[in-house]
Amino acid sequence: MVETIDRRRFLELGAATAGVALGCGRGDPEPPPEDLPLTMRYRPLGATGLQVSEIAFGAHGVDNASLMAAALEAGINTFCTSGGYMDGREEEALGDAIARIGTPRDTIVILTGEPPPGAGDTVETISAKIDTSLKRLRTDFIDVYCNAQVESTGDVLSEPLFEAFERAKKAGKVRHLALAGHHGGMQEFLEAGIDCGRYDVFFTKYDFVSYPEQDEILNRAAAKGIGTMVFKVGAGNRKHEIEDLERGGLSFHQATLKWALGHPEVASVAVTLTNFDRIRESVAAVGRGLAAAETAMLRRYADEMVHRYCRFCTTCEAACPHGVAVAEIMRYEMYFSCYGRKSEAMRLYGRLPGVAKAEACADCRGSCDAACPFGREVRAGLLDARARLDLHRA
Repeated sequence: MVETIDRRRFLELGAATAGVALGCGRGDPEPPPEDLPLTMRYRPLGATGLQVSEIAFGAHGVDNASLMAAALEAGINTFCTSGGYMDGREEEALGDAIARIGTPRDTIVILTGEPPPGAGDTVETISAKIDTSLKRLRTDFIDVYCNAQVESTGDVLSEPLFEAFERAKKAGKVRHLALAGHHGGMQEFLEAGIDCGRYDVFFTKYDFVSYPEQDEILNRAAAKGIGTMVFKVGAGNRKHEIEDLERGGLSFHQATLKWALGHPEVASVAVTLTNFDRIRESVAAVGRGLAAAETAMLRRYADEMVHRYCRFCTTCEAACPHGVAVAEIMRYEMYFSCYGRKSEAMRLYGRLPGVAKAEACADCRGSCDAACPFGREVRAGLLDARARLDLHRA
């Protein structure tokens, strides 16, 4: 089954000899000149009436108002944040940036939200969180409010959230509801989001290695008027593990953006923009199809990562006799090794309950390996993650 999944995704990457990525909408056999001016493009976000920039500012871990102002000047009009990021400082930074540059509010699209309501949450507490976000952002309304980090169909179908959202919408505080997440089982959650009819936008992980059936789901969503924005298009962002992957001046980052934007059901790709060079590199990918060399690079990455890249699907967790939180641990390892967020990754690992950590893996036979649908060496990956993330071993 795994080989079939990945072969289908390889086929989507297209025929490198033709310089065209099949299923990607556009082809460009030669890379564009380096001095070509940067131009942002915009796409409709489903039936919302919003026009979003093809590159969105993914604000996770960034509270730099100057950087956000530079993104606005580069034509990026769409900003994705959360009230839970950095205790709200990212929302405050975005509000500062909008005020500093003086961009009219109706030309900017703001996506923010909170994790699904917990056991103690009520319509009133959810409404209060919306009001707090509005205050931090210095705005009267939120374009897209997210039910973020969903982990179950129960999260998707939260009645307190729906009621709080409808109240806020009637008051003019929010306009559209989004379903967001990157947890294992997102396909099921997206299907539930389509069927319930309460969501206008999907904000989901999407890459060229993992789940080809996701394309069919997003196409069905588009037919219902649901707009899609995506993130984590780098399939783990483990390019540093492949020698000379970007030889010849290629940019793996740009290639993944071009791949994602080549799918018409994708309105925008959210990128964590941590410096000014990253803004320019990302915007330079807009409007340019995959070159033959870029397609070959993505093929090579997919081929080498197919059995190494954790999809956070949680399938193997059912086979673990110790209750180890495999998906969470591997996500934190990715933050540590691939995104430069070492302190945050170690802090998150430290917060896991003792039984959920990878301590038990050292003396375990590794039944998780056989349970992984992608053929990963799960136990070895967990032990490697423990060596990086455990403060007592660092």
